[in-house]
Amino acid sequence: MPVKTFPIILEDAYQLSPSVKHFVFKCDLDPVFDFTPGQFITIHFEEDGKTIRRSYSIANIPKQNNLIEFAAGYVEGGPGTELLFNLKPGDAININGPFGRLTLKEDTPERFILVATSTGVTPYRAMIPALKARLDTNPKLKVIILQGVQHREDILYCDEFHQFATEHPRVTFHAHLSRETEALQTHERAGYVQGSFPMLSLNPDEDIVYLCGNPGMIDESFAYLKDKGFALQRIIREKYISSK
Repeated sequence: MPVKTFPIILEDAYQLSPSVKHFVFKCDLDPVFDFTPGQFITIHFEEDGKTIRRSYSIANIPKQNNLIEFAAGYVEGGPGTELLFNLKPGDAININGPFGRLTLKEDTPERFILVATSTGVTPYRAMIPALKARLDTNPKLKVIILQGVQHREDILYCDEFHQFATEHPRVTFHAHLSRETEALQTHERAGYVQGSFPMLSLNPDEDIVYLCGNPGMIDESFAYLKDKGFALQRIIREKYISSK
């Protein structure tokens, strides 16, 4: 059965970083738009007589309120960029979804290790309440959130992840800065995000690792984890392909 395409209307948009915007859309579905944290939607639009599709992870918590939020990075000359970054409140676009399997598994690991680059961290933002519930019911569970960006100004949703970690002693949040090494804050690390793996004492029998974002990071991380004995079902991944 084909997935239904429907319109969503822009309510708000604001900069998260110099190159990334957060978009808030509303739809008018009955029953309401429902999704599982970690899933994504796909935008459909026309350019030069061709249908173009771009996918974005849903960034908001499911509240049965027909809101759909996501973050998008600016890509010079990209048709998805031209469409989204020029929208004004009240403008409509067409989407379908939700799709994707980057969702919290029902397994009860000792650690959820959530790794992302740039906007790949948005599904983890949507997971925060679900992760809190898991922590409440499983006193042994730990959560590690690792976000890789180039510069400090590129960190997305830093306050929310930092607050999550501050309020829950079994949660760790680190931002990995690939192009900054000076005056690092307590939650910051220098280097690429996948470079943190050797310091995590990874356990292929007890950890579940999520990978979302840049294909290069995901491929390198996947190869490393496989080499360390991780089974395929304990590595959950979602690649962000260039939106040019």
